[in-house]
Amino acid sequence: MKPFQRLYYLGMVLALFLFVAGELIWLPDPLRFGNGVYWIDALDLLVYVLALIPLIWAITAGFILVRLRRIRVKRRFGWAQLRSGAVIIAGVTAIIVIITIPKKLEFSVSALVLTWLLVFVDLFFIERNLRKIPVQSISAFVVTICLLIVLFFPTRYLVTYPGMTLNMSRYAQANGGSPHGEISGVLVFDRPAFPIDWVYAKLFPHYTFEVNNLGISIGEYNQQVRVMKSDANAAGSAIALQKLGRGKGIIPKGVLVTGLAPNSPVEGILRQGDVIEEVSGQAIKTVQELTDRLAATSPGDQVEVKVLRNSNRETLSAKTRANPDNPKRAAFGIDVSNELQYDIPETINYHNYLLHEGGPSHGAMLALTLIDQFTPWGILHGNKVAGTGTIEPDGSIGPVGGLEQKAYTVSRTDADVFFVPVKNEKDARKGAPGLQIVPVRTLDDILSWLRENPKQPGITH
Repeated sequence: MKPFQRLYYLGMVLALFLFVAGELIWLPDPLRFGNGVYWIDALDLLVYVLALIPLIWAITAGFILVRLRRIRVKRRFGWAQLRSGAVIIAGVTAIIVIITIPKKLEFSVSALVLTWLLVFVDLFFIERNLRKIPVQSISAFVVTICLLIVLFFPTRYLVTYPGMTLNMSRYAQANGGSPHGEISGVLVFDRPAFPIDWVYAKLFPHYTFEVNNLGISIGEYNQQVRVMKSDANAAGSAIALQKLGRGKGIIPKGVLVTGLAPNSPVEGILRQGDVIEEVSGQAIKTVQELTDRLAATSPGDQVEVKVLRNSNRETLSAKTRANPDNPKRAAFGIDVSNELQYDIPETINYHNYLLHEGGPSHGAMLALTLIDQFTPWGILHGNKVAGTGTIEPDGSIGPVGGLEQKAYTVSRTDADVFFVPVKNEKDARKGAPGLQIVPVRTLDDILSWLRENPKQPGITH
């Protein structure tokens, strides 16, 4: 094997190694680097290591071009030069993509795969010059495809496995506020299972599998969790500032129509995006109020509905039908959610982590973090805190998924206490029976526990 062929294969081996490392990226999570820098922070820089792969391939192709010029090959020189030039262009493009948009891994991987294919084409024809059948390059290609299938072919299952902690004061920083201790959020990985995941499950704890019942594409799911993340940021900020007397919190503004059920009686009358503000002359602010109002309506009745549509208010006549879950109750046959206004009078800056795709589970810890930043003496009383849970408009903390894996992830760190929603306590204890787990219902429960359990004696305010 010639030196430039070895370099091509070296890039492939490095790529496969980094792919496996990416799937096991949670293992070094307990590492801390000073000044509140966690492993997840370091990954924002380490992602640039991916650029080494196309760099090796581009340099190798450059060596081949130089060699071709020196020996002045006449036969097939143009084709050989074209192949190597294509690898150089694709490699440089991949490097630019990785460096300029490092947090869009789908773009980086696409650029890598294209360069990889061009490298195999070059290897194939280089070997053809040495032997009639390029067994080595064909074998390497087949083995590579098989490995990639094992590493990345999506199955009909979802896998959940341990994740990483993040320093919430590095994730969210309020202008004019400063942290007074360490509050950690926790993320777990939840994605389509690949064949290799069953191997990982034999080697590492707390890998769980379930049949994929999402009912939507992964792209749609990722978009949903990004929206959830944005909503959690707004909710956590609004609730925290309200508790500090700096805003009105979360203000319900009506009921948002998010979709229509099949054969809905209001099809063509109500639309997705409408905000229901009144039903039969009664103001409607929340989904619960809409439910209560329809409970006093007979199925099949025609009711007057006032909606906000494209900034204009309209009065519509809508017919109800029997609720499928309770035929004695009326329903419109629509999917709904609360339309909320977040009062956030302070500026909050958020860090966009490479591996924090989305989800609402950091809402409670975000609220706690901002309260700590705006409280001159802090609210942790010497405790290193970790926690999870959604934050609701009334300050209650809602359940989230992956508690077994989240508890295990936190147990590997130096956190003193892990706050979890009451409904998730059982799963959390299953993941880390030796961890101090405190089930809570509200944000006030967390604040009270911290006051009553100072880590350093004498820290009270």
